Amino acid sequence: MSQLYAPSVAITRRWEREDDGLLRELGAATASKSTIAITLPTLSTPPPPLSLSCNSSSAYRLRGNSSFKCSSVLPVKQQTFDDDYDDDAAARFACRQAIKNGKGRLQLELPLPLIGATDLDDWPGGIQQQFKAAVPMVNLMLTGLTKRDPTEEITFQKYIVDEGDAVGVWENDDIALALFPTADSLSKVEALARVQGRPLILFNAQWQIGQVMSDFGFGDQRRARERFVESFSIIYYLKQYRLQGQNMRLLKCYPGDWQVFIIDSQGDSNCAAVTMHRPSYNEMEEILKKQMGPKEGNNWFSRLFQ
Repeated sequence: MSQLYAPSVAITRRWEREDDGLLRELGAATASKSTIAITLPTLSTPPPPLSLSCNSSSAYRLRGNSSFKCSSVLPVKQQTFDDDYDDDAAARFACRQAIKNGKGRLQLELPLPLIGATDLDDWPGGIQQQFKAAVPMVNLMLTGLTKRDPTEEITFQKYIVDEGDAVGVWENDDIALALFPTADSLSKVEALARVQGRPLILFNAQWQIGQVMSDFGFGDQRRARERFVESFSIIYYLKQYRLQGQNMRLLKCYPGDWQVFIIDSQGDSNCAAVTMHRPSYNEMEEILKKQMGPKEGNNWFSRLFQ
């Protein structure tokens, strides 16, 4: 099993909610109660950069558009993808490092905890239900990034940009965050980005770039908007995919590279490749074929006849 470095962060979460309609966490008509207790250790020395040890000849390292090469073993402090792995803590750590290194436009993609899931649909309430799941994560993220003294009280201006798409904003003089930004709300994101010296975080953006039918329109407007979006650095990304009937995970944790994992039948995540660029669908498919062999890499219909 491949292993990952993650900061040692002790986190205690406690929150209560009294929901009274859509998006009440941002305090519209009836305020919801939200209490978060967080304990963060003081790092006496900076931890080593995120890296990865691939001890198998079947693990590949990708650089640019080069072919897959076996990676060398890298000395790292490691933590496994198990129940103790805290992606919230890893994302906060990555953000702190990025901001310290001068990055002002940050983008995150994190899995949300399921609330109200049914057998047929993980999110029967759609994006509004996902918003409710994301708000405690946002509060914890911003508190961890801005609170320097346990007695310090941090306040944010919080407001809804688009209720239908559940786009929310948190901002103060030190930092700003847009939750679920969309192409339609991009003008607001651009306004937030114009504040000099204040980091801006995009949390689980809802647009897609690089498509024939772009979310950003056509012509010069599309190019300008895509350039703006691409000015944000992906600081933390953890997402699960299903390719050719196989579950895979894609991870990026600043300052480390992109890491591709294949999930086995026991639910363990095994490193398949490390790449400096975000792997495309075709590259992930090729990684899967090289790891699992041609039989497992084929589609389910083809496997019926093998």
